[in-house]
Amino acid sequence: MPSKTVTIKPHPELDWAIAKWGGVQIPTKQDKFKPLIGFQGIIQEGDEEIILNDLYVKNPDAKSIDSFISELRELIKENMTSNLPYKHPNKIEVILSFDIQKKRFFEVDIDNLSKCILDAMNGLVFDDDSQVVNLLAMKHTHPWNTNGLSIGIKLVEDSNRSWFNGIKLFYMEENKEDSTPTTEENKS
Repeated sequence: MPSKTVTIKPHPELDWAIAKWGGVQIPTKQDKFKPLIGFQGIIQEGDEEIILNDLYVKNPDAKSIDSFISELRELIKENMTSNLPYKHPNKIEVILSFDIQKKRFFEVDIDNLSKCILDAMNGLVFDDDSQVVNLLAMKHTHPWNTNGLSIGIKLVEDSNRSWFNGIKLFYMEENKEDSTPTTEENKS
């Protein structure tokens, strides 16, 4: 069967996007520490013993977070456009897609993954992450069981420009039978 060549392009509605597949897993601050399993510490304070549970030590691989953030910041710099960073008070919508290896999928929290990426983008893609008004983050396993990251940015000038436009978690519905008596009913 002949091989095919494909070009990967960002979604046309995005104002800026980058992607990286393969390489190391995306670290999070929760990776900085690991629990001491089966260990319970006791501290003596005066006449009282205090039992310490859920003890953690710094993971020897904690520097991987700084290394990953440095690599991601370099990738961002290589893909900078003239409109970056988006200056305050621009409102930003960030779309993050994480490819996670199967063995790690349930070990890592999506909010921690997102925080790591937002921290790396701070000052390069936008002035400050307080400009982020919408955040869509998703994690999934890649068919090749590899690590990956895709980042999309949209400027949100009005609610119609947002991918979140029209999504409502709650809505108001007028009651068909209003239990409040009308003025005519009050007179009788």
